[in-house]
This record gives sequence, C-alpha cells and structure tokens, in this order.
Amino acid sequence: MTENKGLLSFWVFVMALVFANLACGVSDIPNPFATDTPTPTLTFTPSPTYTPSPTSTSTPTRTPTATPRPTGVATEELSDGKILFIDYDNKYKLVLTDEWVIIPIGKGDLDAMLEKLGKENPDLAKSAEAFKNLDANVVRMVALNSNRDYFANGNATNINIAALTDPVLSAMPISFITGALEESFTKQGMKVLTTGVNIIDNTHGLDVEYIDVEQSLNGVKIQQRLIVFQSNKKLIMITVSTLPQFKDEIFKMAEAIALSIELFK
Repeated sequence: MTENKGLLSFWVFVMALVFANLACGVSDIPNPFATDTPTPTLTFTPSPTYTPSPTSTSTPTRTPTATPRPTGVATEELSDGKILFIDYDNKYKLVLTDEWVIIPIGKGDLDAMLEKLGKENPDLAKSAEAFKNLDANVVRMVALNSNRDYFANGNATNINIAALTDPVLSAMPISFITGALEESFTKQGMKVLTTGVNIIDNTHGLDVEYIDVEQSLNGVKIQQRLIVFQSNKKLIMITVSTLPQFKDEIFKMAEAIALSIELFK
C-alpha cells in the first residue's frame, strides 16, 4: 500500500500545482465460354453435341475495413448548448455546462485556444498558459470557468481530470480509496471538510464518491471537491477548485457533472 499512497500523494501535488499555476474539440462478368448450338444438316444426323452452360463466375466481394476506434479525448456540443466531454482511451464521458472553457492539452491546439481567448477574455488566457507542459496521458482535461463572477484576484475557478494507472487502486472499492486520500490529505496539512463516505447518486448507476478539502497556496485559501470513480482499469479523479466564496455554486456544478458520468465500451 506504500506505493499506492505515493501515487495518491503525487496527485495531491498535481491538484495544488494546477490551481497554483492559475494564479498568474461489382458488376457481373460475362461468361466467355458460352457457344452456339450446332444446326443439323439434311445428309446425316449428327451425334448429340453438348452445349456447355454458361459458367457462373463469382462476383468479387469487398472485405469491409474495420473503422479504427477513436482515441484521445473529444468534445461535442449538445442541442441544449452543454458540452459533452469524451475520453475514448479511458471509456467514459460526462457533461459540462457551456460556461466551462476546455483547455486543449497539446501545444498546437492550446496555442490556437490562447489566441482566441486573448481576444475574448485576456484574464482567462493568462490562466490557460499554465497548462502548456501537462502530460496528456495523465491529465485528460482542464477547464476554466468563463463566468467572471467566479474569477477573483487572478485566481480562476477550474476543473481538471486525471487518469491514474494502478492495478490495485483501479480495483479497490471506492470507499477504501477515498479513505486513503483523506489520510494523505491530512498528513500534508490539508483540511478535509467532509466526513464518512460521500456517495453521488450517479444517473447511470456508476459508483462515484467525493471528498471536499481546503488548503492554502501562495497565501490564497482554496476549496476543492475531488470526485473519484473507476473506468477501464484506471482510477479517474476530477478535481474542482475554487475560492471559498464561490464554493456553494461551484460545488453544485461539480455534483451535476458527477451525476452525468457514463461509461461506455
């Protein structure tokens, strides 16, 4: 279990780092062997002549090529304006409201996003630059809340999703994992705000739990809701970070996201 605690401690570091950094999408083929039937003459009766029947030839059948399965992550705008986030590698999807701006984890896409945000929302663009060097294999998604009501003193309310590869943690009961997380958080000086087992009644019957914590980074107090579930032999953790004065509204959004999580094959 020591190795697993080390992995959880690493994610505590990632949680803090992400928020701290914020402060700054065939024809048939004719038969060539068919012959005419010979015509008999008056002088003799010819022996019966075999007339070959047209030989059928098989039509070449095209072997269908399997369509490659999508990989990576993708987003899709739904009819109600909400955003569907799909993680093809880890086989889950969830829904965000349209006020969340998903930041691409990849330099080319991120540069394009930064250019667009620089014109529309310069403060958000500065926050988004923090994600240039994140590992896309671990950090699957980062989103910033574009509502200026939840942006204060250079600190942007945000969501990040990580997929951790660990054969033990991906198979253990979620309640055991959240217990280990609480222990790790407390040892690192964070304040755990929730007690006991906190279950989210997921719409699709998935086992989802959460922990609320508080910590200070660079003198700024932040509150975070950590949502935990398992998918495709991975431990998936969604961290929603905000300032204490926005906690009630943002954590309601976090619960809606957790309710929408759905696994697929």
